[in-house]
Amino acid sequence: MARTRTEEFWELTILDADPPAGGLGSCAAADIDGDGHVEMVIGGGGALLWYRPATFERGVIAEGRFVVGLATEDVDGDGCLEIVSGMEDGGSQIAWFKSRGGIVGPWDRHMVDGACTGSPHDVLFADMDGDGRNELVAVAAYSDTPGLFIYKPGADLTAPWPRHTVQAGYFADGTSVADLDGDGRLEIISGPAWYHAPPGGAFSGLWERRVFAPNFREMCRTSCARVTGSARPDIVISEAEYLDGLLSVFENRLLEDPREPWAELRLADDLQYAHSLRAWRQGGRAHIFVAEMAAGGWVDFYNYDARLLHFSASNGRKWDRQLIYRGCGTHEALPCDVDGDGQWEVVGKEWKFPKVHVFKPRHAPDPLARFRHRMLDRDKPYTATDIFACDVDGDGRQDVVCGGWWYRNSDWRRFEIPGVYQAHCAYDLDGDGRQEIIATRRRSDAEPGYASLCSDLCWVKPLDPVAGRWEEHSIGTGSGDWPHAALVAPLLPGGRPALVVGYHSASQNHFPELFEVPARPAKGPWPRRVLAEIPYGEEIVACDLEGGGRLDLVAGPWWLENRGDGTFEPRKLGEARSVARVRVTDLNGDGHLDVLYVVEDVDWGPAKVARFAPVAWLENPGDPRRVPWAVHVIDKVRSPHSLDVADLDGDGEPEVIVGEHDPFLPYRKRCRLFVYKKADPRGRAWTRHLVDGRFEHHDGTRVIELAPGRLGIISHGWQDTRYVHLWEPR
Repeated sequence: MARTRTEEFWELTILDADPPAGGLGSCAAADIDGDGHVEMVIGGGGALLWYRPATFERGVIAEGRFVVGLATEDVDGDGCLEIVSGMEDGGSQIAWFKSRGGIVGPWDRHMVDGACTGSPHDVLFADMDGDGRNELVAVAAYSDTPGLFIYKPGADLTAPWPRHTVQAGYFADGTSVADLDGDGRLEIISGPAWYHAPPGGAFSGLWERRVFAPNFREMCRTSCARVTGSARPDIVISEAEYLDGLLSVFENRLLEDPREPWAELRLADDLQYAHSLRAWRQGGRAHIFVAEMAAGGWVDFYNYDARLLHFSASNGRKWDRQLIYRGCGTHEALPCDVDGDGQWEVVGKEWKFPKVHVFKPRHAPDPLARFRHRMLDRDKPYTATDIFACDVDGDGRQDVVCGGWWYRNSDWRRFEIPGVYQAHCAYDLDGDGRQEIIATRRRSDAEPGYASLCSDLCWVKPLDPVAGRWEEHSIGTGSGDWPHAALVAPLLPGGRPALVVGYHSASQNHFPELFEVPARPAKGPWPRRVLAEIPYGEEIVACDLEGGGRLDLVAGPWWLENRGDGTFEPRKLGEARSVARVRVTDLNGDGHLDVLYVVEDVDWGPAKVARFAPVAWLENPGDPRRVPWAVHVIDKVRSPHSLDVADLDGDGEPEVIVGEHDPFLPYRKRCRLFVYKKADPRGRAWTRHLVDGRFEHHDGTRVIELAPGRLGIISHGWQDTRYVHLWEPR
């Protein structure tokens, strides 16, 4: 086995979190149009796509259902690369695509084989008959009639290419070619076997099959290189579709010891879905890149700790194992120099939960992931619905408020807020320069827990909060079950404040409501009315979206335009559904406020699963009435129900903070806390930074100013009832 080292740092950039294709199977990288930039070609169910990581451009090559087999090749000898891909459109096919206008196309499609015997899982080009012209080698897999074939292009490249059978009946994948025995002719490696051409040449008959890896299963990746330093290539092989996959080097000893021609050196036996593999020799050292999928095979399993690994050795015997990245799976990933800086990056994508990404080396640890976690509370008596920061004790520092308690910013001691069951937000209601807390009381006839939630609203004023002295005043009772959103802002004519409340039961016609704050707030109940008849009960944000000087409201995908008379006109900005949390900020730097949101996707039925859902933003077109606004997906993570935005690193650009939510598996949810930073100034591509991966979040991941200019993150969960969290910058 190899020794592990982790002194290098890598960063993940998500180029496209919502590609217009599902089940992304294929990946290739090359300078397709000869402009000096490396492009990525990605195929899946719906489209064949191109991406240029250096400029964040993207486009569509062709529509259709594209499978794993993909290669780039100068098919017609004009000096430009064409794209060759396996397809499954009414049957298994192989086609090649030629552009008439650079990478943006249009692209013409020509058929290599319109009736393959099985899904083209591997395709590659090599000169198999030694005539100086490359042929196409293809594996037909996942079929009742699997096989290995060579296609020789004829004079008319647009006509189907003649197909020659290398072998028929053996199911395997993971294909490469090399001159293994030094006779000047190429052999084919497919899965745990290699194939030798018949004496009459590549097209004279079936090839001889020889097994080199008798302990490996059929679904593999293979790569050939002189990893042991001998004159002939060795074979590197990984098991690609298994939870307990092997990675080995098989030293080529065909001439030295024909009776034991392959000596195995095991590098790993703990790989999960290792569907990316490349081996090469550079600078006197052998290199192997291998990476795991996030999800693969045919089981309901998600590999949250998926790894990218780099093995290197000078003599092929003593190997170093470097962990490049942990926490993002990839499929058919490739090491290549994307940005021309002389260092290799990794381009890839996820298969089951489609996204396109690039991994790049960093020269220093990630500053956006360098937070120290501490438990503010590990024994909170019951679940809180909200968490927020405000200065409770008047010392000029933001404290933490969660449920019926507040935590002092110094020693983080917990203090009770008398008479309060759930605190929702804070505002200076009486104009004395100190914020009061808007809250709900506990349902009197219920035990602590979910059944105690209600809409009996009140506000409390801290007099001596450390001593437990608060002044309590009633607001009134809302029409919904309990507030899932609450804010106070100067929304009414003359700048008078109002309380806006959204209810958890909004889908039952318990629409958001507006409570007018009286001139004497202690005089209740406050006048109440329906804000807008929209079925939305999650977070609501006050902002001047139009730039007209009046505060509007953003409620998920709705813009509630302030008419200036105390009423609000709802306008649908887009079709985003199940929006859980929302923020408003200028994400693309064009001077207009955009709407950032996260989506909750929880199945409360028998499945009891938290699904992957978008972290996304709606782009303000300049005139907010021009709907729908364009949607841009930053990432898709597990039911994100926590969101905030802040300039965490002080560079003047906002970062996005997101937490995952899973209410079904207490104590060990594998929920993650991420920070996203723009990689593209337009906000289409984002780097993702893992802060923590241990705790569940619900209405959390809120930014707190711990001290002037020093920002932290506070959070809590739904099932992790006891925990209140703080992440402080290191």
